[in-house]
Amino acid sequence: MILIYNTIIDAKARDNFTQNIALRITFGKEFQVLTLKERIPDLRQFSHLLITGSELSAALGSAWDEKIISVIEAFLKMEKPILGICHGHQILAKAISGNQACQRSPQPEFGWKKMQIVSNPLFNNVSQPIFLESRYDEVCNLQDRCEVIASNNNLAIQAFQLRNRPVWGMQFHPEMMWDDGNKML
Repeated sequence: MILIYNTIIDAKARDNFTQNIALRITFGKEFQVLTLKERIPDLRQFSHLLITGSELSAALGSAWDEKIISVIEAFLKMEKPILGICHGHQILAKAISGNQACQRSPQPEFGWKKMQIVSNPLFNNVSQPIFLESRYDEVCNLQDRCEVIASNNNLAIQAFQLRNRPVWGMQFHPEMMWDDGNKML
């Protein structure tokens, strides 16, 4: 079963993700949603972790960072697949590489942006990648055990993989379809 750690603060946006987007991106697989205010369940019952985007700032930190990072560290220790999206990507980078792995961006990005990707199982059958971007923070200073797998003209680390592990972070929003993204913007 997939654990979706829905870290979205705004209740309407959080519920939309849970009720609409989560169903689409789990491809019919069983999942459970965990929100920030809920108690962390027994993580051994889950096969995968997906950490959503959020209004939280990984660069500035929040009262929730320690809790989110504890879940990430548990999945890393159990060697289970992880995907972090947007804020999830940033907090995943911090869990792996420390606080220096995330900073406020000198050039925030918003809108539909073209990405340069490298060959990676995450990008199978992806051509001409254009994804929704919505960020004030950015990942930087990753440890050598991380490989950059996507970038664009504004940001060198749009996505990364923990080498030889099914652990990925993506700054952009691959879960957002055209209508979802335009509503978010």
